[in-house]
Amino acid sequence: MKQLFKSMILAALGALMIVSCGEKPTPTPAEKPVVTADMYSVTVDAESGAVTFKFTDANLSPYWTVVDPNGAKESFYDREVTKTYEVPGVYTGSLVAFGEGGESDPVQFNFNPLGEVDNTLSATENILMSQPWKPYTIVYYGGEGETYWEWDSESVPESAADDRLTFNKDGEFVLNLGENTAIYHDMNAEFAGVTVTGEEKWAYVLENGAEYIQFSDGGFPGMLADDEGINAKYEIRNVTANRFELHYYQAAQEQSLNFVFVSESFVEEPVESGVTEESAIAALAGKTFCVSAYGWWGEGWEWFEEPLPETTMEDLITFNADGTLVINLGEDLLIYHDGGWRTIEAGWHEDEQWQVTGAETWAVQSDPTGVYVKFDNGGFPLMCASSNVEGPDYNLGVDGKWTVSSIEEGVVRLDIFQTYTGEQWFTVFLAPVE
Repeated sequence: MKQLFKSMILAALGALMIVSCGEKPTPTPAEKPVVTADMYSVTVDAESGAVTFKFTDANLSPYWTVVDPNGAKESFYDREVTKTYEVPGVYTGSLVAFGEGGESDPVQFNFNPLGEVDNTLSATENILMSQPWKPYTIVYYGGEGETYWEWDSESVPESAADDRLTFNKDGEFVLNLGENTAIYHDMNAEFAGVTVTGEEKWAYVLENGAEYIQFSDGGFPGMLADDEGINAKYEIRNVTANRFELHYYQAAQEQSLNFVFVSESFVEEPVESGVTEESAIAALAGKTFCVSAYGWWGEGWEWFEEPLPETTMEDLITFNADGTLVINLGEDLLIYHDGGWRTIEAGWHEDEQWQVTGAETWAVQSDPTGVYVKFDNGGFPLMCASSNVEGPDYNLGVDGKWTVSSIEEGVVRLDIFQTYTGEQWFTVFLAPVE
């Protein structure tokens, strides 16, 4: 009887367990987090430039990302933090929240540490409306692939130098032509000009991922590529806090014009060559080179397509690690220089005939303006930049200070300013000999 009672209890407990297990509720998966406007704030103190980021939902964890106008990115997890930003302009940001349901979709926001931002508008619109803009340069370009070309004027016409463009809300566009009210027209030097009425308009357009300004009511960016440039659509490219470009296709010339505009305080950042004293020494020391190309360049132009002189093709130069040079001018001993050939037949006096003495030396030097190869005791990089008129520039480049402008795949570019022209540089490319 005792055993039967025990069995009955076990059976009842088993049945209870089965019922209990069968009635156990299925857990409901946590929902994906959603960040709403009341969960966060980005508050700007325009006087100090301080920005306070605050996230209030206790059940979620924030992840902020901020990108400054120059593209530098910063990320942080703080629920509340105040940061100070020094780069002027519009910053873009995103906020993602994490919780039991995983990761939320990012929420985008913009702010300007020193001004107002309309978060209903794009970052580009906010940047355009943040300040007046002045013309900076015009870049012409065309072709595709191997036929692509471009030319940077590195300036704007005098008539456009004092122009200012202001993009206001609600489509208002202010074009101030300054004291010189003439208007540059790329295809009509006798262009009569345009009367600015104050009714000109602009609109931001986004099409297939590309950004445009559509001008209307007589609007245009102060300079014209052709007659159709008024009330035209210009593509916006490369927008930063203090610079943007307007691209326009000039159909008659089958080329495009890139009108570049900058802020009043814009300062062109120097182009870093990446060359250091150490990298120049490493590229040259203990190696033998030939001339692979040469040419000239100046403001807004360059020419490196000249065929290499036959006599230079056989010449070699070795930069020994101890600072000595080995210059081999081949059998003809001819030396190219920019003013003519250095030979007795070309007008040299016999006692001026070039001789390699074996005493030539080299050294790498540097200062805040660049890195140089200083040749001495008759040293030079196989070609001269001198004039054909006797004087201080007659041997320009010999014992000269040549700028190391670049080092690419072992090829060393050396530049020297031709002081007697006052407007151009002479360039020699030295390629390593295997």
